[in-house]
Amino acid sequence: MLLSFPYMHSVLLSDNLPDSLVVFDPGVSEEEGAFRPANLPLEKKVAMALINDCIRFGEQFKDPSEMAYFGAVTADDYYDGSSMSIQAQLTRQFDDGTGSKQERELKEATSKAQFVLLLAWFFEEKMIELASIEDGVRNSWKSMDKTLGVDEDDRIDERVLDLGNRESHTGGASDEQTVPLPWKRIVEALPAFISEDTTLLCTDSQIISEWDDMEISFAPADTVDGLPEGAEVATCPAWVFAGRRREPADLPFALKNITVAIIR
Repeated sequence: MLLSFPYMHSVLLSDNLPDSLVVFDPGVSEEEGAFRPANLPLEKKVAMALINDCIRFGEQFKDPSEMAYFGAVTADDYYDGSSMSIQAQLTRQFDDGTGSKQERELKEATSKAQFVLLLAWFFEEKMIELASIEDGVRNSWKSMDKTLGVDEDDRIDERVLDLGNRESHTGGASDEQTVPLPWKRIVEALPAFISEDTTLLCTDSQIISEWDDMEISFAPADTVDGLPEGAEVATCPAWVFAGRRREPADLPFALKNITVAIIR
């Protein structure tokens, strides 16, 4: 399987990618063709309740950039500062007293991995929503610009204000309040739900640049694998792709090897 990384919405993907590429569904997506693993421990109803709790938690931040904290921490760190009901709901899912200790610990780790992916998926939803609102506001400014009769001479001589070029101030990228997608946490959570023959495909130049800085060695890919010409691949433990210096003791899925393909 060829899985997009880090985005979980096809609208955010680059053009001219393989038709076989699919996006990941952490249990709440309605996108046709998305990959929803069979071993997701949290049902959709519980997952949506967790997301709603996260929304309420996020409302306490006056500056959206403060939420970038999430991109630098593990799931456990996130619980320490978040609503206790979030952790309580997750606890009820894996601490039901059934199964062996090892089985309960596995379910706990899987639930936490799904929780991280749910947060990232919802974050993307908000990115798309804000971009749509901002485009709408910009189009409204442009329409007003035309209604006021602003012509090219006016623009060149700067005798009037071109409303179409004004920022919309909807809290999106134009306000410089963007929060980076927590891709390092995503790459450590995905191994809980993907098979060994899955390849993550990344075209994000910033992420690829960071991997280059980490000195991860990518080699030319075999086109037989369904990857486009020019793609490069590397196989490492997930924690290496996340930029850690050593194995994390509390993230068992991050120890698994994953294969990542990049297109520069």
